[in-house]
Amino acid sequence: MAPKILVVCGSSREDGYLDQVVGLAAVAARMAGGEVRELSLRAVQLPVMIWGDAGQDANPDVTRVRELAGWADGFVIGTPEYHGSMSGALKNWFDFLHGELAGKFAGVVATTGGGTGDMSITAVKTCFQWCHGFVLPFHAAASPTAFEGEMLTDARVIDRVERVGHDVVRYTPVIAAAFERAQALEGPAAGVAGLHADPG
Repeated sequence: MAPKILVVCGSSREDGYLDQVVGLAAVAARMAGGEVRELSLRAVQLPVMIWGDAGQDANPDVTRVRELAGWADGFVIGTPEYHGSMSGALKNWFDFLHGELAGKFAGVVATTGGGTGDMSITAVKTCFQWCHGFVLPFHAAASPTAFEGEMLTDARVIDRVERVGHDVVRYTPVIAAAFERAQALEGPAAGVAGLHADPG
């Protein structure tokens, strides 16, 4: 069965640079055999998360992002670099999720204003890991020099983005299978997966 991959564009504004980067990763994931869906955070109007707010739980856009994350086996997550971190929109997306990401696998891509993207990429990876997910130890970042006009042209960046897409499809089933096997164990032998086992 094809792994289900959700590609997230973590910008709340029209962002042609990031759209191209995550779009390229989505194409690569499809070429690798993944069943791919795409989510742009500008297409949803998530409220700023308030913990325990029942009204937010009933919000259709909150329901949509939770259902999409729950559907996915793996993720490609893209962010613009804002002040050395991920976008506020993407952090807010993370705040509405936890169990939907646990035991799953993600690759990260970014666009930057001129830096290397290390801080924003590290922020996304850390956030995913704190949701008990696993991340690809490889990433891609595109600075403005990777574009000619509005078009992504840097062959090295393109290569790295495509590798992320392929690797997410490659390793997602491996992580999913190991996590599922661990959930069947009891006590500490189950590791982190045991914290997400169905009590029923």
